[in-house]
Amino acid sequence: MALLALTGAAGRIATAVRPRLRAAGHRLVLCEAAGVPVPDVDTAVERVVACDLRDIGAQAEAFAGADLVVHLGAFSDEQSWADLLAVNVDGTRAVCEAVRLAGVPRLLLASSVHAAGFVPVDSPALRDGMPLPAPDTYYGVTKATLEALGALYAARFGITVVSARIMTFADAAHGQPSRCCWLSPDDMTRLVLAVLTTATTGHRVVWGVSRNTHRLVDLSPGLAIGFDPQDDAEAYARGAAADGTGPESRSGLLGGGFTQPDYRLGEPHGGR
Repeated sequence: MALLALTGAAGRIATAVRPRLRAAGHRLVLCEAAGVPVPDVDTAVERVVACDLRDIGAQAEAFAGADLVVHLGAFSDEQSWADLLAVNVDGTRAVCEAVRLAGVPRLLLASSVHAAGFVPVDSPALRDGMPLPAPDTYYGVTKATLEALGALYAARFGITVVSARIMTFADAAHGQPSRCCWLSPDDMTRLVLAVLTTATTGHRVVWGVSRNTHRLVDLSPGLAIGFDPQDDAEAYARGAAADGTGPESRSGLLGGGFTQPDYRLGEPHGGR
């Protein structure tokens, strides 16, 4: 039984993986901003800590004794630059520093496909390995910065850090999964457990994506750390396009509509 600390504990991803991590026998520290309720807490194995993402001391105390920190807390889409800088950049740096101070050996950072949104979908780097950052939005810039912070803390302090470029996380029971980019809750849990047990060291960037028949990206970076996704969007697809692709592939760029000229930077949903 391991102790895992999660930031952004009230968010969609944390809410989906928590029962799966509990079922795997792990204890959880759930970090969330003051006044934000965390649903369905199992007090036998879960403890809620109210702390700001930028509060290094409070988070270091919360992380004490943890085997892994899973950093999910962030704005999850485009916002003003000031807001993204405060939460996604300053917050991530504070989490990394708290991990260091607490002596936690492993850290999983939730990056995003938007850190590489301007990569063409036919790029060889998508099919074989991992492309360099090519962010499509201010939000994507903050996720590229998150990856850079992960690399810094891995190299300077010997922490094992995995930055996962999450594509489209969704519960297929409540909607149509993206046939090329879906990440299932079960596979997200497999990713967390892979980082918990990996023998690799240093900083690794992997794709947060399931084993979809029509996926656009290479699974080998994830396989190298022990992340072997099992789910396929084809098993859940209902009435999707016959070619199985999504808006990302049809646009020619991984970021799809986020790369288009009418998408306004610094505005939620691009001003739409």
